[in-house]
Amino acid sequence: METKTAAEKVISKKEKLCVNIEQIMESDISLPDYYGDIVKVLGCSTRINIFSCSVTGDKGVIDGSAEIRTLYINGEGKTEILEHSCPFNRTVDLREQAAGDILTAEAVSEQITGRAVNSRRAEIRGTVTLKVCCFGICETEIITKSEKSGYHFLEREESGSFLQNSALKSFTLSQTEDLPQGVKSCKIYRTSVIPSVNEVKTIKNKMMIKGSVSADIVYMTDGGDFISQRVTMPLNQIADMDLIDESSQCCVRLTADSVDAKLTPDTPQSPPKLEITVILSAFTDAYKTAVLKCVSEAYSVRKELVCEKERIKCISSSVRVNENYTVSSKMDFSSCKGKEIADAAVKKIRTAWSAEGGSIVCKGNIHYGFIVVTADSEKVYLERIADFEYRKQTGTEAGNYEFSPVISVNAVSCSVDEDGKANINAELHFDGCIHLYNGFEAVTSVTEGRDIERCPDGVITIYYGSKGERLWDIARERGSSVECIKAANGIAEDELAENKMLIFPLE
Repeated sequence: METKTAAEKVISKKEKLCVNIEQIMESDISLPDYYGDIVKVLGCSTRINIFSCSVTGDKGVIDGSAEIRTLYINGEGKTEILEHSCPFNRTVDLREQAAGDILTAEAVSEQITGRAVNSRRAEIRGTVTLKVCCFGICETEIITKSEKSGYHFLEREESGSFLQNSALKSFTLSQTEDLPQGVKSCKIYRTSVIPSVNEVKTIKNKMMIKGSVSADIVYMTDGGDFISQRVTMPLNQIADMDLIDESSQCCVRLTADSVDAKLTPDTPQSPPKLEITVILSAFTDAYKTAVLKCVSEAYSVRKELVCEKERIKCISSSVRVNENYTVSSKMDFSSCKGKEIADAAVKKIRTAWSAEGGSIVCKGNIHYGFIVVTADSEKVYLERIADFEYRKQTGTEAGNYEFSPVISVNAVSCSVDEDGKANINAELHFDGCIHLYNGFEAVTSVTEGRDIERCPDGVITIYYGSKGERLWDIARERGSSVECIKAANGIAEDELAENKMLIFPLE
C-alpha cells in the first residue's frame, strides 16, 4: 500500500533521440543553352536548408534541401556558376513519443563534389550528415514530507537553478540591400549566416530576445572575381513561453534553418538588389533559482518500505559564452605554384568537447576549401585541414556540464608568400551557455511492505557508535528515530563527533 505523502513537481528535459544520419545527394544536371560548355569543375558551395521537422506517431520527418552552386571553367576560360537544388525527405524512428515532443535537425557536415560527364552535363555526388534530436518535457513528483505517523523521512534542501520550461520558437527575418559599390553584373556563389543573441529579458509568460543576424554573401562578377558583402539584420522578437516570469533565466540558442538569398532583375529603372530571407530557430531553456525540498531516504519501525528514487538535475552555475576566437595556420600551396587565393571558405568544423579542471576545452579542426590562382593564372580548387584548440574558463571545477554552442565563421583572411606558403586566419564565433550541474537522488514514491517484528515495549538498546557515524543510519538500523537518540544522549549534531556509547529506547 502506498503511503500518504506531500509531493512537489519537478520539470526536466529528456533527450529521447540524438543520432547522426547520412543523406546521400545524387543528381545529374544538363546545362541550359545560355551556359557555356564545361571544361573543368573547380568545386561546389553548399547551403543546407531545413524547411520542417515534425513528429507523427512514432516517426520523425525532416524536409529540406541542399542548395548547391558548382563553380566551373567554360570553353572561353571564364568562370561560371551552375545553381542546383537537391531536395530530401528523411524519416527516423522514435523510441518513444509523447504529445509536445520537439524534433530538431541541423547539418553538421557535408561533402558534395561535382564532375563533368561531358561538356553539357555535370554530375553532383556526395553526402550530408544531419544531427537529428528529439526531446520532451517530463514532470516528476518528488516527496517532500510524510503525512503518516511512524514514518521517518530524511529531508534535505538543494539550492540551485531548476528547469521551468523548454521551447522551440521560429522567426523569419527579411531585408533588401544594395549590392557592394561598383558591383552590378554578378551571381551569388556562397551564403552563410551568423545568428547571435545579445540580451534576453523575461516577464510573465513572455520572453524578449535582442540580437542580430549577420549574413555573409560572396558574389562572383562576370570577370571571375569574388567580392564579399556582410548584411546585418537586427533581431527583436517577443515569444510566448509558459511558466516563466521576471526572475527566470533563459538560455537561447539560435540557429539558421534556411536562407533564401537572391538578386532582383537588373532593369534600366532599377539596378539589381539583394533580397535575403532567413528562418531562425530559437531553442530556449528557462531556469529559476530556488531552494528545493526533497526526501532522500525513508524508513518505518513498523513496516518495511520500498522507495522509488529518481535523479534530479540541479544547475550550480552558468557561464554565458558570446565571443570570437581566431584560428591561425600556415599552409603550403607551392605544389600547384599558387600565387593568390581567389576564395577561401570553411567547409565544415569538427569538434570534441571535454572538461579539464576549471575549463571547458574544444579540440577540433577546420576543413577549408580554396580556389587558388596559379603562376600561370589558372584556377584550381584545393582542400586543407587545420587543427585548433579553444578553452573557456568556468571559474570552478567543471565536472558535469552541458554546452552545445552555435559555432559560426565570422571571416576568413589569407595571404600567399612568394614561396607559395599561405597564412590563413579564420575568426570563429562561439555562442551559447555552459551549464555546470549537480545531481541528487530524491524519493518519488514509498510503498509499504510486510510488518517488521518488534521487540517488547520498554526494551533499551545500547550501541557503541564510531566517530563520523550518522545518527540517521543508527536509528534506522536500531528501529528508533534521530530525535529519540538525541534526546536520550544529549546530542545536538547529526553525526557523532567522537566514539560514543549510546543508550536509547526503541520506538
